[in-house]
Amino acid sequence: MIKITELAAQKIKEVLKAQNKEDALLRLYLAGVGCGGPNFGMTLDESKTDEDILDQEHGVSVIIDKKLITYLEGAVVDYVESANGGGFEIRTPKADNGGSCGDGCCSSCGGGC
Repeated sequence: MIKITELAAQKIKEVLKAQNKEDALLRLYLAGVGCGGPNFGMTLDESKTDEDILDQEHGVSVIIDKKLITYLEGAVVDYVESANGGGFEIRTPKADNGGSCGDGCCSSCGGGC
């Protein structure tokens, strides 16, 4: 369902440990809709609801509201490093939609969740 790169999983585990939340879940959520389509964010969550689907990759537990599955099916959570630092990125299969605003379906959450 959702792919997490090994580097992203390692960085997520570092964030969980640094925040003393090793048992927390990574929640992907709809952060808004732009001209390129939906934008997604992520946060740490302590619990799963009945409306959530749980997925695991590289030892990281991810939860997503059932309503968002069609948008996030096949998405990749990655950690990208650049000259300005690093950050998490969510790439969806629909990100290459030819929109005029660039990577509208590609979201990042800075240096940590």
